[in-house]
Amino acid sequence: MFRIRCCLLHAALLSSAAAVEIRVATFNIGAHFNQTFFDYSLGDPGTSDHESVKRVLARIDADVVALQEVHSVDLQGNPDDLDALAASLGYPHLFVTPHVSAFDSSLKVVILSRFPFLSTGQVESPAGAKELTRNHPVVKVDVPGTPNDLTVYSLHLKAGTLLSDRFRRAVEMKRLVGHLAASGLTGDDNFIILGDFNPSAINATFSSQPADLPGTYVLGSDVTFPVSYSTNPLAYFSAPMPARLDPRHLNGSDSTFDTTDTNGPTLDLMLVSPAIAGRPHDSEVFNSTLDVSNSTGLPKAGAPLADGTSALASDHYAVFVDMELDSDLPNLDVALSASQLAEGSGGSVSATVTLPAPRPGAVTVALAADDATVTVSPASQAIAAGQTSAVFQISAPRNFVVDGTRTVAFGASASGYDPDSAVLQLSDADAPYAFTAAGQFLIENFNGFQGGGNPGSWSVTPAVSWLGTDDGSSPAPGWRAYGSGSERAPGWVPSGSASVLAADFLNSTGAVLDTLRVSVDVEHWRSALNGAADRLGAELVTGTRVIPLTGLSFTAPTNRPSGPQAGGSPLTLVANAGGLGIAPGASFSLRFTFTPGSTSGVLPSDVFVNEFHYDNASTDVGEFVELAVGPGYSGPLSEVTLLVYNGSNGQTIGTHTLDTFVAGSTTVTGHRLFSKAIVGLQNDSEGFAVVVGGMVRQFISYEGSFTATNGAASGMTAVNVGVTQNGSDPVGSAALGLKGTGSAAANFTWFKFSGVAHSPGQPNQDQVFILPSLPPQGLAIDNVSVGFILDSDGDGLADVADADDDNDGMADREEQAFGSDPWSASSRFTTTLGRALSAPFSRHLSFSGKTGVTYTLEASADLRTWSGISQHAGTNGLMIVPLPEAGAARFYRISAPVP
Repeated sequence: MFRIRCCLLHAALLSSAAAVEIRVATFNIGAHFNQTFFDYSLGDPGTSDHESVKRVLARIDADVVALQEVHSVDLQGNPDDLDALAASLGYPHLFVTPHVSAFDSSLKVVILSRFPFLSTGQVESPAGAKELTRNHPVVKVDVPGTPNDLTVYSLHLKAGTLLSDRFRRAVEMKRLVGHLAASGLTGDDNFIILGDFNPSAINATFSSQPADLPGTYVLGSDVTFPVSYSTNPLAYFSAPMPARLDPRHLNGSDSTFDTTDTNGPTLDLMLVSPAIAGRPHDSEVFNSTLDVSNSTGLPKAGAPLADGTSALASDHYAVFVDMELDSDLPNLDVALSASQLAEGSGGSVSATVTLPAPRPGAVTVALAADDATVTVSPASQAIAAGQTSAVFQISAPRNFVVDGTRTVAFGASASGYDPDSAVLQLSDADAPYAFTAAGQFLIENFNGFQGGGNPGSWSVTPAVSWLGTDDGSSPAPGWRAYGSGSERAPGWVPSGSASVLAADFLNSTGAVLDTLRVSVDVEHWRSALNGAADRLGAELVTGTRVIPLTGLSFTAPTNRPSGPQAGGSPLTLVANAGGLGIAPGASFSLRFTFTPGSTSGVLPSDVFVNEFHYDNASTDVGEFVELAVGPGYSGPLSEVTLLVYNGSNGQTIGTHTLDTFVAGSTTVTGHRLFSKAIVGLQNDSEGFAVVVGGMVRQFISYEGSFTATNGAASGMTAVNVGVTQNGSDPVGSAALGLKGTGSAAANFTWFKFSGVAHSPGQPNQDQVFILPSLPPQGLAIDNVSVGFILDSDGDGLADVADADDDNDGMADREEQAFGSDPWSASSRFTTTLGRALSAPFSRHLSFSGKTGVTYTLEASADLRTWSGISQHAGTNGLMIVPLPEAGAARFYRISAPVP
């Protein structure tokens, strides 16, 4: 909605010499619920409810306050709870709407004022009708110092998301707009409409009253259908067209409901006349949690309130505005070239902003939409000196949200002018898919999809948080919109279990939908060389039947280079499904299932030194070496040898085969640990070579590096582990070993486990063995086409591709040539040989003819060569063609030109 927000502070308002300022607030104080019904709202003075409401209102210190959900119990007694509240806050003037022909007699709408009322009234149902949930109070406040007094409308519309709730709110707004029009107020007058509008659910249009209205609901006879409900309150107005203010919390949130959170809905609104909107003003949502200083936000009375005061007072936040009532300004006018625009159609609507008269200098005007998905171009422009108008273009890209027809308000503004507003109806491009004619193809290209949520009518199961847009660069698992610019496709990088993207399709034709043709572009946006073979499958679901579309199956190739794939390498797949029998009015689902391929890699066969000990305080004790054997090694232990090298000369000083080691634990990943006590490991440079089947798999050293001069590692230089033991380490601790997470030696780092006991035959501290995992692919679908294929004979072949549409054994083109019906199996061209019943008893061929077809009698002696004998113009009826009586025996047939 077009929301006016002015950044002028209270002090700036006061600096305007001729200005009379007033502060107005609205506050739904939240009725108390005792599990079965509302029993009070304010409560008695001294109770938590009463005192917290009083503290909020005292802190705001408004001149006029509109309260909603004041319970009738709070109005009992003399003085009652409302009187006590008003007296304590200095509001001598109160107006409570009487209960006349309204449904809710418990929760009242009230206006409190420091200034007298010049008049009071209410918006109510017309005589004989009962429509309003609550009557809406209307007061004109006698503001000191100005003849331009303020008219205040306070609302509390029907809550709820049912169709009946929305219908009732639409009628309540109709009554409000009618009252405003009848009051004679214009855009130059000072009026404000505020309160709890409950603008929930989505727009709806009613051609008749919904069935679930209360039994006592009586609609006024002046209401004509269709009746339209809009979540945008400006949709109901024509003239005078108010402007919607944009009050915010100090943290920028516009939520007014659910005081435990600032991300709740915006239920409490303020609409002001163009005269007020054109003057300096500012507004705020009061939140005691953010009320920490008198130097932030609009000026307030007293000291900041305790953190939880707002939550104690109500489930709604209080909202207030400072505004001027004088210095009338000339009016802008904004007019739209059309009242409706189709979202995502590529079309546009022109908006002309007009000044009341030419100016000697240029005037900059701005046009803003209250819907961030709608584009206004340009956002502002100058009306040249001597000119009076500027034209803006409005376009509405598809927003990929199923939100029905929605109302967007546009506000024109310029310095020194009162603003003006206009509304545009946007039809939804994301309504559920529906076939309206046999032979129709429904195509979804997802262009413009930005990956912020489910794309329109499609949903993901299980539910996910979308990651936005991606060109294949991100390895993060989850759903996103692949592509660039407006060319987008919903896609997925898998993690865990399968994920399903599905949409429903409705048969809105009068025919049974028996055959579908589905095609899709499968795209591979992120590839992983030798990665997981992730899969895509599709199926139709109609009723309890699940019909696999095997032609749409796809397995990601694993031979493409790792990283993003420009353009997604699309592949078009096509599948037909017949025998569906989807009746008119019935629906089916199209489901694409993205399934992760196996992420298990080749089992590692690495064998490596995992831990060893060679030095400690005093005499060395318990020297050992531990080897880790990967689960992929299946050879004999005797094929694994540990060579111990002397670092001073590069010569081997010990040979130990693995079958002489002591077997330790086996991890859940299948890694086996073996250890052996090796007495006499030197305290200076030595090394270990792990040899498997004659090949050196690992060559490491400690206390420095060296080059082997004999044995299997001869000529190789040992890799220094980089950590050492010394003669001060306690006996039985501070071994050298690998830590980290991995499946092979290269995945870990060497570390000295100071203060940690040796662990021969066991994984080291902070060491986790895992199996290698294959990286996933990034797949997407695009250009989904679903076609209602005509298949008259139900043989699974579309009529356009079926040579015999009635399955009677005679091709369609032949039936068309001979005049039979290609769509009816009971209509097939046949001939009958007959003889006349009377002399001369001549033979003849008879058949059913058709006007416009020329039939030829042909003869042949060998069924290979045929010659024409006679031609006969078709008639609609039985035709008899005589056969020659004389001559040799011959074969006869009837032919017709095939188109």
